[in-house]
Amino acid sequence: MWKFLSILLLMLMVSCGQTQSTGSSGQPDKERVNDQGEATEEVDDSAKQTDHNSNQGDDHIQTTSSPIITDPEYGIKPETIQIDSIGVDSVVEGVGLMENGEMAVPEDFRITGWYEQGAKPGERGSAVIAGHVDDKTGPGVFFDLEDLQKGDEVEVLNDKGDKLVFEVVDKQVFPMDDAPVKDIFGYTSRRMLNLVTCTGPFDESRGGHIDRLVVYTELKE
Repeated sequence: MWKFLSILLLMLMVSCGQTQSTGSSGQPDKERVNDQGEATEEVDDSAKQTDHNSNQGDDHIQTTSSPIITDPEYGIKPETIQIDSIGVDSVVEGVGLMENGEMAVPEDFRITGWYEQGAKPGERGSAVIAGHVDDKTGPGVFFDLEDLQKGDEVEVLNDKGDKLVFEVVDKQVFPMDDAPVKDIFGYTSRRMLNLVTCTGPFDESRGGHIDRLVVYTELKE
């Protein structure tokens, strides 16, 4: 993984406005001859209307404005993760990076870790929760993560009991040293929660599994 994992979101806000210019649409005055043969001036009705409108006070100027569209804030600090389809009901612990630049995982193989330097579950972006697949004593919290299928639900709760529900949308396995870190941890306009664990054969020389399993889930709205 990156030696230093930081996600910089540059938001460029561009305001666009429209300016309108109005001018008199009246026609030039016309001359006509009356019954007595005298020249008289005929003023077009549209010109009269234009003059009338131009003489109105500012209180007659109508302005319109568009409602401001706000993005709902869904993000929560996860305290518990529940995945009924594979029997997961785990505490979530905030974690950072190890000295080698990899995401840390809780020492207790029965609980999960949320990468707290990244997005919160529910925010636009890629929140990441990782867990052990096993250890020397037996299966870990994410031992059955590979069994998840598209459509399965993942529930995340905070310390107040607020709950967000995510749906599995994809599942991929990568070589441990060739995982797409930007896709797993990087920014996206979607509200993603990516679940990560180890998988594949155990390599004695490196003291761990050779592959990484990533289950991509997206917030259900």
